[in-house]
Amino acid sequence: MNLNKIAKEALIKFKNKGYVFTPKEYEEEFCKTAKKYNVIIDDCNKVSKYIAKLDKKYQAIAKNYNIQNLDELVLFLINYLNRVNPDKQKENLEELFLYTKRALDVIAILPILKSKQMALKHLDFIKPNLTNEEFSKLRSEWIDFIDNFDDTIIKKAKKISGAEYEDAIEIINKLLEKLEENPKYDFLVDSIIYTLTPSYAPFMNDEVAMLKKQLKEDSSFIFTKAFAEDLKILTDKRIKLDKEELKRKIRDLDKIAERLSIKILKILQKTDDSSNEIKNITIEIQNWRHDEENFETIKEKLLNIAKSIDGELNHFSCEIKKEDEEIKKLKEKIKYLEGKVKKLSNEVKTDYLTEIANKKAIEDELKKQESAYKRYKTNYSVVFFDIDHFKNVNDTYGHDAGDVILKSLGLLFKRYARDIDMIGRFGGEEFVAILPNTDKNGAYKFAEKIRSIVEKTKFMYKNTRIPITISGGVAERGEVSSKEELLKKADERLYLAKKNGRNKVCAEDKCN
Repeated sequence: MNLNKIAKEALIKFKNKGYVFTPKEYEEEFCKTAKKYNVIIDDCNKVSKYIAKLDKKYQAIAKNYNIQNLDELVLFLINYLNRVNPDKQKENLEELFLYTKRALDVIAILPILKSKQMALKHLDFIKPNLTNEEFSKLRSEWIDFIDNFDDTIIKKAKKISGAEYEDAIEIINKLLEKLEENPKYDFLVDSIIYTLTPSYAPFMNDEVAMLKKQLKEDSSFIFTKAFAEDLKILTDKRIKLDKEELKRKIRDLDKIAERLSIKILKILQKTDDSSNEIKNITIEIQNWRHDEENFETIKEKLLNIAKSIDGELNHFSCEIKKEDEEIKKLKEKIKYLEGKVKKLSNEVKTDYLTEIANKKAIEDELKKQESAYKRYKTNYSVVFFDIDHFKNVNDTYGHDAGDVILKSLGLLFKRYARDIDMIGRFGGEEFVAILPNTDKNGAYKFAEKIRSIVEKTKFMYKNTRIPITISGGVAERGEVSSKEELLKKADERLYLAKKNGRNKVCAEDKCN
């Protein structure tokens, strides 16, 4: 195996990965390939040569670390030199502290608002004698920043610019070059003017022409605030003029329709005696040769046709009246049936007592939220509520009192839930809330708010106040693997809340 083949094999590995390598990375890959084929190359054995020059003590330690390159060797030596010389270690820590501050200074000037704010905050906070806990807290913030950093906008800019750079400055420069290549937007001018031209009203010509001239002279005016304001004003004016013109035309049509209505009513009042005459005139028209007729004859024949049609329309109107009656009856029947269907549909998904969602409606909503979670990763939470000691209420005050309490809770849930939330009666004295786009913390706050309101509410039955409290269990979809486990987790935490004294909400597996 010669050097050319080793070099070629190293290059092929990077090419297959689709990865742009650095010289240092290529050197490492080249040496690995050479070692694989037992080819000895001096430059690849630098690490071994340097380790051989160390004291035997450090040679033995270095052997255990499996040092692969010069960088790792340098780090190894720095590490053990610091252990041997505490003063040197302190000096290196001070240098590291200064280096960290300088790195934060650099980050603070980068045009990324979140990292800039973190850097400025950490510059005020960082000091040479930070504890491990303080360092861990700062490090966690940067880890969160990296995990949540979205480079979509950079990828989009790279695609638009056609640049393959990793450097954002170079991408921006490339974008600026593209803008300079085509700074005109004349192709937009005609489209903008077209949208401003009224559909009906023949007005605004002067204003539109003035704007068009201004855009033709300087198309960059499109990106100014003044243009946005002018565009809004002219668009509003165009809409207003179109509406006014359309109203005028509709008024004219109304007048024509009114005149036609009067004529039709007159036609409908005539007798049905022209059917045979229309047939005769139809035959006559088919055989008619107008070249031999003068204007007066044509006029007379047309008048006869109009007269015959009048009679036929009278007969037709009678038939229409009969059909209208039938259609009216059918419409009334359809309207009645639609009302019944709507009522039945509401009853199918509404609890008869509390007038909120029933168990079927809750299960349907849960399927809907689960589908959104699987498709878009849209998180949601579930809260199980249960009335504390509800059996005692029924035993003490009667089942009618229990029904009043359940109905009152239904009204309370509807009042304090968001429009997108669904709260329903799951069965007996148990209620379930499904909270879209809500994590466990948000769901806990909602449940705790409901619990507090219920505790303070005066529930009355026959002039007797009945003290009521509820317990709750909270779970979010992100912490389980299925919607079934979600309901189970919320139910378990409800049981935990009851076990630990009731009148409380549990959102964790341990609840005091």
